[in-house]
This record gives sequence, C-alpha cells and structure tokens, in this order.
Amino acid sequence: MCRCTRQYCWNTHKRNTFKKKKMSDYHYDFIIIGGGTAGNVVAGRLAENPDVRILVIEAGVGNSQDIEDIKTPSNAMELRGSEYDWAYKTTMVKREDYERIEKPNTRGKALGGSSSLNYFTWIPGCKPTFDRWEEFGGREWTWNPLVPYLRKSATYHDDCKLYPEELKKIGDGGPLPISHAELVDELAPFREKLTEAWKSRGLPTTENIYDGEMIGLTHCIDSIYHGVRSSSVCFVKNKHNIKILSQVYSKKIIIDSAEKVVKGVTIINASGEEHSFYSKREVIIAQGVFESPKLLMLSGIGPKKELTNHGIDVIVENPHVGQHLLDHPGVPFVLRVKDGFGMDDHLLRKGTAHNASVEQYKKNSTGPVSSGLLELVGFPRVDKYLEKDPYYRQAKKANGDKDPFSPDGQPHFELDFISMFGSAFQWHYPTPKQGCYTSVVVDLVRPISEPGEVKLNSPDPLTQPNINLNFFADELDIVAMREGIKFSYDVLTKGKGFKDIVIGEYPWEMPLDDDMEMRRQILDRVQTAFHPCGTNRLSKSIKQGVVDPHLKVHGVEGLRVIDASVIPVIPDCRIQNSVYAIGEKGADLVKAVHRDLY
Repeated sequence: MCRCTRQYCWNTHKRNTFKKKKMSDYHYDFIIIGGGTAGNVVAGRLAENPDVRILVIEAGVGNSQDIEDIKTPSNAMELRGSEYDWAYKTTMVKREDYERIEKPNTRGKALGGSSSLNYFTWIPGCKPTFDRWEEFGGREWTWNPLVPYLRKSATYHDDCKLYPEELKKIGDGGPLPISHAELVDELAPFREKLTEAWKSRGLPTTENIYDGEMIGLTHCIDSIYHGVRSSSVCFVKNKHNIKILSQVYSKKIIIDSAEKVVKGVTIINASGEEHSFYSKREVIIAQGVFESPKLLMLSGIGPKKELTNHGIDVIVENPHVGQHLLDHPGVPFVLRVKDGFGMDDHLLRKGTAHNASVEQYKKNSTGPVSSGLLELVGFPRVDKYLEKDPYYRQAKKANGDKDPFSPDGQPHFELDFISMFGSAFQWHYPTPKQGCYTSVVVDLVRPISEPGEVKLNSPDPLTQPNINLNFFADELDIVAMREGIKFSYDVLTKGKGFKDIVIGEYPWEMPLDDDMEMRRQILDRVQTAFHPCGTNRLSKSIKQGVVDPHLKVHGVEGLRVIDASVIPVIPDCRIQNSVYAIGEKGADLVKAVHRDLY
C-alpha cells in the first residue's frame, strides 16, 4: 500500500524559505517541471543515484497522499471541480452546425497529477496501435520494446488468488501497487447479471488483455490496493535527494537564445514572487497535455504566428507545439435498475447502508467505499452494427474495404459499467434522490476526426490555455458512436439476466429508433473520456512533431518533454498505463546520456 509522507513538500513559509536560500540552493542536477504521473516517475528513477539533486516543481498541493478525498477510491468522482482540479474550460465540439464549450475538464492539480484524481483503470492497449508509433519514433517506440516499460512501474497483487497466475507478469517489483478491482459483496448480483447478458449476446470474456489484444468483457485492474489509491507519489517518497516545490507555477524556461541551450526555469510562488532555478544537466517538462505546450510557447518555442500574436519572441519556430490533441469522446447514459443492484444508497445518500459502508471502510478499508465502482469493462467490436449504415459502408469501401476505425482487430469501444449514478459523467443532470442506477460510458477509442489543439489565451502564465478537443468533426465518428450506444443498450436491455433488472432510463429515454435525434443526443451529451494526449508529439524531425525519439525538444539543447503530450497515436483505452511507461522509458533515455551518474 502506498503510504507516502509529506516531508518533501514546500507548502509552508515559502517567502522566508526563499529569502534564506543560498545561491547553491537554486542549482540542481535535474529540474522536472510538473510532479504529475510521468514527472514523478522520472524524478524517482533519476533519484536512484543518491548523489543526484533533483527539483520537482508542482502547481498543486504537495500532500495529496494525506488527503482523504484523494486517497479514498469511491470519492474519485467528487474530485471533479475541486481545488485539486485544473478545471479547464474546453471546446468539446466545434462544427459549422454545432459548437459546445464545457467547464470543468478535469486534470489533476496536486502532486501525482491526474494519477491522484483519475478513475484508476490499468490497461495497456493494443499491439497494432502501438506499432503505429514507429512512424513517429522508430522501432524502439513500438509494442515489443515498450512492453517492459508498460510493466515496470507496478507491482500486481491478487491476494485472494482469483485470477490467472500469469497476470503477475504485468507488474512485478515496481513502486506502484495495483490490483484487481475490489469485488464488493453487495455487487455480486450486478456482476452476475452483466456477465450473463454479455455472454448471451455471443460476446467473449477474457482476463488477459495485457499481451496486445483486447476484445471482450474483463475484470478491471486498478491503481488501488488495500482500499487506498495508488499514485505516482509512490515514486518520490523516501527520496531525500528530491526537493518538491509545491503550489508554484512555471513562468518560462530560461534559454540562452544565442546558443539555444536551456539553463533553467523561472517560477511564480504563492506570493506572486518570481524565482529562477538552474539545472546542471537537463530540464524536463512534465506538466501534461495542456500545460506543457503552453510553457513551451511562453518560452518562445512554438508556432510563429501564435507567439507573435502574444508578443513572445520566437526562439524555435515549431508549428506542431500545441497541435495534434487527441482524446476519446465519451457518451454516457444511465439506466435505473432494481434495488439491490447498485451502490447509490451505500455511497450517495445518507442512511443505514451509507453509515455501514463508512464504518466498514474506517475499520478495515474494505467494502463499497474502497471501490472504484468499475469492476467490469467491455472492449467490443461492433462491425455488424456499423455495416448497417450506408455512410459507414461507403467509408469502408474508400479505405480499401478495411474498417476505417480499427482495421487491425482493435476494439471499437471501451464500455465502462459503473454500478451507481456517476456524477462525474452526468454533470448536466441532478443526482437522483432514490433508486439504484447503472452508468455506462461509451468511449470511441479510435476516432477519425481531425485532432484538436491547445493555443495561448494570453502571455500571462497564470491564464489557462485555449483548448479545442474537436470531437465529431468527422460525421463518421457520430455514426460510430450512435451504433456503439445501440450495441450497449442491446447488451443491457436485451441480454439475458440484466434485462430483467432494468426499470427505466434516467433522466429520459435515448431515442434509439431515430438517427437524427440520436445525433443530437450525441452532440449534446459527449464529453471527454479524460484521456488527452499528443500536443508535443513524438517525431523523427521538427517537420513532424515537437520531441525526437529521445524525447528531446527539437531546436534546443538540455530540454525534454516526458508526459502524455508526446503520445503520437492514442491507445485503445485509458492512458494511465501508457503515461507511466513513457515516464519509465524517458528516465532511461536521460540516464543513457549521463552515464557518469548512472
């Protein structure tokens, strides 16, 4: 279990601390800007040499491992819009016939980044999708070489020995404890009905989605162990050569414009004071998919027009910074089910069941409060549904008679079956005051719409960037989502077992028999699946992206980006596992250059 301490956080007496610092205290071997998922992995691995001094700069609080709302799995959905959420304003859809902007788009603003706020799921993705990374990073960035990194961060636990012994391979010795989702006793009837319905539709089940193929219904593995969230904070605990400077914002990378060598970073503390820190070796940006490209642009690296518009001197012109924003569009829906088939009374409403659940968790960290509530996840292909649509058939024919979404056998969707009304996925609707519910999130994992972008709103480093996810720019994505929703309804309302417990829909019925009304519902309901990536894309040259195969920023020396923003092709699932892998590989790439230290 991850039981990190808060001894590494500079949360108190900042002003006095800065005034007392000696000049040597502003110099470190490595500076990592962003104490998120990947940033902490890099810091922890570089700190394996105890003589190396590392500074981690984090905008959020530094004691996330001590905050009950963050530690407690069933509280995850309540973190949306909290003080630990960047709560980005985001354009979801931007079409000539429809535009929608939402707030907040959740990203973790705390030590651990989104690993401190996410919904836990640990899934690698499909081999053919990772193999597409070769176009951008060469063969070292394909499935086979990346598998060890996908498995390096974690230690997998199956204390009850419910699953195949071979699954130990997915994590054996890493700092991050992971385990299969807590099979809450109260949810046994739900699991049985869902599995029965899935199988009755002729669909496969599997427990091994970790060797490059992912088709079927599977029991979820989570970044939870013994009822407590695991986050990347586990990588920096007990590392006395890491200094974590929390609740400060990066302002600008310090670059020698003549030599184009990176020297350090200037930050702004809680009092509005600016301080500069210098790196003897490298500066590593790990602020995530929205803040990392913003910092590059504020520092003079990015599209010339964009920088010029904000009065920023261009040091390296690169039109790819902030572009190629990828994410999975997700459309949620809610079914009301019979009493006894959900956790609503145990977790959402005060009463006997809620009190008992809270007491059980206090006693031994088990029960409904210990659960991420996503015990079963489905990865289906829906070819038979898609083939009914003439627009899809035309697109397939134009694609050499290959499926335009998942031509190499990947799933079309990730289906998340949440045994409760999920407020984080249904924020437009009030939480129902009575009854049990199943929330289903239909994520299109291989969308074909043009990627979105991140641009500056202002040269002020404290101003959030302008984000456009550009969902459903291509009509074919709407067709696919429509058919994925129909597939999901058929499993739950026509599948054996589960159909018998469905009472109705909430807040209203999905217009399944009217394609035009379905289109409107999809545009109205779509939200991010919280898997953004790609805005500092991996690339073989500056003509293709932002960082090279060693994750070095094109055009300058001493600067890398190591986070989700380097992902060139989005995985077919939640990206948490991939981001840890990028942190692990990135750390090894840094070590390879500094052999005198490692």
